[in-house]
Amino acid sequence: MPSEKPRVRLIELDILRGFLLLWMTLTHLPTKASIVSNQTFGFVSGAEGFIFLAAFMVGQIEHRVEQKRGELGTLLDLSKRTARIYIYHCALLAIAFTLVAEVGVSFHRLALENLLSFYLRNPHQAALAAALLEYRPSLLDILPMYIVFMLLTPLARKIARQWSWDPVIFISFAVWTAAQFGLRHWLYTHVDLFGLSVPENSTGAFDLYGWQLLWMVGLALGTIYADSIAGSTQTDRAESEMAIRGWLLKLSFFVALVFLVLRYSPTDRWVDPAVYGWLIDKWHLGAARIINFGAVAILLTRFGSRIAALPFVKPLASLGQASIEVFSVHVLFCVAGNALSKDADPQLPWWQQFILLGITITALFLTARLSIKSSAKKHSGTPPATATR
Repeated sequence: MPSEKPRVRLIELDILRGFLLLWMTLTHLPTKASIVSNQTFGFVSGAEGFIFLAAFMVGQIEHRVEQKRGELGTLLDLSKRTARIYIYHCALLAIAFTLVAEVGVSFHRLALENLLSFYLRNPHQAALAAALLEYRPSLLDILPMYIVFMLLTPLARKIARQWSWDPVIFISFAVWTAAQFGLRHWLYTHVDLFGLSVPENSTGAFDLYGWQLLWMVGLALGTIYADSIAGSTQTDRAESEMAIRGWLLKLSFFVALVFLVLRYSPTDRWVDPAVYGWLIDKWHLGAARIINFGAVAILLTRFGSRIAALPFVKPLASLGQASIEVFSVHVLFCVAGNALSKDADPQLPWWQQFILLGITITALFLTARLSIKSSAKKHSGTPPATATR
């Protein structure tokens, strides 16, 4: 019986995750860099890619785990991963509710006071709601969304195992459609699971009922991809990449180009702003935004390996390999940046912006390096390139 081929980590995915993390960092930091980084390539942001790619990689990983250890093995693995993310979430909350809140109140930092307004009014109630993932302040709302989607993953995989991924995607699309017509607000108005009365504007900017579509599609594609390349070689993967060509590639390029032009054009002068805003809405994941993301994703799939081969992007792989740790540190530095100004909308002097950017990016790469070293020690019998984070 031939020995099992060692799994090779796809460096392209690590580089892409690293780029998305750096992109989000530049967008969230209170510097003028956000003018350039905010939706640079059209009506897409780093958050869409981060959630989709996380789901894609979870789909890949859990398919392999199930092949080796069965359904129970995937449940245990998903539980460990979810618990790990939840621990990081709680650690960020602990820092926000102690040090950040104290700095905000003591030094009258309006940006921090606005960020933690519900906590400052009702600390015990807010702490419990945050632990239950119901209270999600800005910048602290992506990990809770990630956790909820991870909790839904075993159910989605079970349905797919029983009836294929079709019903999962159909149900997900139906929920996304309902989200476009106010499902989240309706549920907030009529359902209060924990009776904690969290203000609606403190339940996170992201509409989970809309964004779950990205997760489910990514989860399905990751699983299908892992199944299709089982036992394949690097050459096989390169050939499968070349399969995206012809009309689909041309259409994706055209769509991405149109959205890129629209992004930097005064489109709201020609289209009703209400309709225009609804179609590109980030928080509910509007229809135009999904089309834009799909076009960009197809182009990245086709040309991803060529981009990854560029020498100046390879260092980003370390950020992707330690994505949760790097993401958590990025949140801390973004909050710290808000603490530098007394205004609710901080406009820091250029030299402070320059120093903040330099220290933050350095801290991200240092965090990634330390995290990878720590992971390598825990997996001393496994090469770092095959250890999945």
